[in-house]
Amino acid sequence: MAYILGTKQRSFKNMNRADKLFLLFFALVLAGLFYAAALHFEDFSLSRLLSYLVKVGEDGTFQAGILLKGVLMTLRVSVWCLLLAFLTGAFVGIVSAHKKGFSALPSSLYVLVLRNMPPLILLFLIFFFASSVLTDFLLDAEYYIAKQAWKDWFYLLAAPEGQLDRMTACVLTLGLYEGAYIAEIVRAGIESVPHGQWEAGRAGGLTDWQIRRCIVAPQALRQSLAPLAGQSISTVKDSAIASIISLQELTFQSMELMNVSGRTVELWILTAFLYFCLCFCLEKISRKWESSITWKPLH
Repeated sequence: MAYILGTKQRSFKNMNRADKLFLLFFALVLAGLFYAAALHFEDFSLSRLLSYLVKVGEDGTFQAGILLKGVLMTLRVSVWCLLLAFLTGAFVGIVSAHKKGFSALPSSLYVLVLRNMPPLILLFLIFFFASSVLTDFLLDAEYYIAKQAWKDWFYLLAAPEGQLDRMTACVLTLGLYEGAYIAEIVRAGIESVPHGQWEAGRAGGLTDWQIRRCIVAPQALRQSLAPLAGQSISTVKDSAIASIISLQELTFQSMELMNVSGRTVELWILTAFLYFCLCFCLEKISRKWESSITWKPLH
């Protein structure tokens, strides 16, 4: 029996004939791609690359391989970029909501410029600006950090040793770039709340702050959560541009291994799979969070 779109939730257990045909087609295409790769590359083998994920050290313990270190670096970059993007986007989105004319000009310019500029060009602008203007500041900061007892934690959580300038450029680039999209998501979420909600809150004796916190914010969050999750996934994928400035994240490590090992197809298949795992986990987390949000009565 065919399902009408939007009338019934479909899962693996209640697939219809069209779902099964599509799943079969997808499996055949995937098998054909692997067969073609194995046919044209005689030494095609993904198992040989597993040592780049996890390797056994001289003492017999398991250690992170080059690609796994790249994954951890990608996560580190993504977390800091998302933090800046959410802070910037939320601020700009909140202050620009329900504003027109000259009062909305600063936020409109920020969104207009950043959303219509390729992130790679923005990365070059910020990186070379930081290299020419902020060089002394960043060098002094690295020299100060190197003498502190907590330097190992800083190198682990913030920026690797000697790469503070690259990390700063990447976080500023993606944080501001993704923040422009988040600003529009937040603004649209706030403006989607009907004006009658404000009037009802004022009629109930609530202040503007109470209306924003208890009435507007929960509804705007519910409307914005799905696109915000999608933008977070885009940030993880866009972090690959950091490889251009030699920041040692997953794409950069894959490029280095490709030059050393010469295994192009297997390496990029594994790299794509690792990015898929990161984004898939983030999607599952966001959906679980979205489904856990419940409406509570206002007291």
